[in-house]
Amino acid sequence: MKVTVELIAIELPEFGGAKSRDLDLAAGANLAGALSGLGVDRDPAILAMLNGEAVPRDQWPETPLSPGDTVSLFRPFKGG
Repeated sequence: MKVTVELIAIELPEFGGAKSRDLDLAAGANLAGALSGLGVDRDPAILAMLNGEAVPRDQWPETPLSPGDTVSLFRPFKGG
């Protein structure tokens, strides 16, 4: 299955400067597995959203992915 990962105000070396990338995942994949493959699970400051809804880190392992989903990754920041 194919899901899209988009980066918001962060960069990942695996993306080569791109702001989004499609991932081909096995059926039944979950958010934790997909992000582990990108090394994101090692960075406690990265937050994830699935189709526009925030997903707490402790729920990543139990959050299933479906074809066409969009996972957005970002770091919180202050501003005004």
